[in-house]
Amino acid sequence: MLLFFFQAEDGIRDRSPSRGLGDVYKRQVSEGIKTADGKYVFEHGQHTEYVDSFGHKQLSGTAKYLSALVSEKIGCKSRAIELSTLQRCAGHLTSRVDITEAYQVGGYAVKSAFEGETGKMVILKRVSEDPYICTTDLYDVHKIANIEKKVPVEWIKPDGSGVSDKLVNYIRPLIQAELTPIMITGQPRHIVVDIDNR
Repeated sequence: MLLFFFQAEDGIRDRSPSRGLGDVYKRQVSEGIKTADGKYVFEHGQHTEYVDSFGHKQLSGTAKYLSALVSEKIGCKSRAIELSTLQRCAGHLTSRVDITEAYQVGGYAVKSAFEGETGKMVILKRVSEDPYICTTDLYDVHKIANIEKKVPVEWIKPDGSGVSDKLVNYIRPLIQAELTPIMITGQPRHIVVDIDNR
């Protein structure tokens, strides 16, 4: 997958660096991409302003805005696909590591709440790279909510066209141990808890 970063005010120039499939061209950007004036790209389009209690803007609408810009500038069909939608539709592809850590975080959160902890957030702490080991801990939510942990710049290729081996090595343990969903008559079978008949 190729990643290309561009600023909206630059227009869409030079389609040659894109990976073309006939008349199909791909571009991927983050919802948090900003223009040279410091505004989020989605703020240039129609959007509903939402700011949470920590002062963070809800980042949404970037893909739609850029898709419309591409159509307008180039005069071609363009479609916006948000990765969040794809993620929600791909629960059957969740790794065993991801599921295990989700249960660890949820379990630790419930245990901590019963012990009277409040105003805190469960975090995962990577304590070993090889073998990969993560533990859970609590951290003051007010100290986390306004801190951004970005992907280190050295983990992105200098030309912005991909990621380095350092990032791949960091991510790889998180996607290990594929699960095969239980299928019954062609449909996935999910765990259902009947609370009324416990």
